[in-house]
Amino acid sequence: MSREYGLCLWTFGDISVEEKCKLAKDIGVDGVEVQGDLTQDPKELANILSRYGLKLLSVTPDNVDISSENEDIRREAVGYFLNLLDWANDLGAKRICLHGDVGKIAGSGDLAKDWELLVESSSVVMKKAEALNIEVVFEVLNRYENHQIITNQEALKLLDSVNSPNLSILLDAYHMNIEETDPIDALRKAGSKLGVYHVADSNRQAVGNGHSNIKGQIEALHEINYNGPIIMEMTAEGPNPFTAVKGPDYLQVLTNYYKTSLEKLKLWDISKVEI
Repeated sequence: MSREYGLCLWTFGDISVEEKCKLAKDIGVDGVEVQGDLTQDPKELANILSRYGLKLLSVTPDNVDISSENEDIRREAVGYFLNLLDWANDLGAKRICLHGDVGKIAGSGDLAKDWELLVESSSVVMKKAEALNIEVVFEVLNRYENHQIITNQEALKLLDSVNSPNLSILLDAYHMNIEETDPIDALRKAGSKLGVYHVADSNRQAVGNGHSNIKGQIEALHEINYNGPIIMEMTAEGPNPFTAVKGPDYLQVLTNYYKTSLEKLKLWDISKVEI
């Protein structure tokens, strides 16, 4: 199995896309997850990625609310994803990520209604994704980032409700550390429905800086024959989980995180170390 390893460009903060790609290339990853900034010319972005020899592994979206009880907000959010699919298609992306509004930790108060709106909006997005033959991975977050889909079990339920062959699950080691009783078991139960795996330790830092059993999770990926990418999504130590910039030396700290983590992940992934 030929594994692709990557990282999320948003974690480099407010520097140019070119600078981000240069850092990613220096770190040694195969590809990157880019930000779904619709103001960025997709052809220009594709050229930058090509210049640094980076594969396009996925697209992470802006924060929009696809299950808002406010019809105007919800329509605008769905419209963003429909435009994102066109943008991704122009970029040459084969995969985008879908999730709720990061930071929205409470719904309307009517769980059934919120669920219905989520399924309805996701179904509209998936209809266009199918037409464009683009894979969509629904990212499972945690309760401090969104009020819906915080466990693998909930994500599997959403997949059943939407019933699209192009929809799969994105599980993240950091989020699973908060919400899953057993992250390794969650990966096993996701099975063939796992589309993307994000990795960071329990504190969203480098592998080994926290208490998550990342080695065990890598082994689980082999158990379920997962052949998708392993994408690192880490941040430097510091408060405010919604910003990448943690201090004057955050880029150096983060670069070191990625380099040391990539080395460990490749070792465990290739050798399938026994737990």
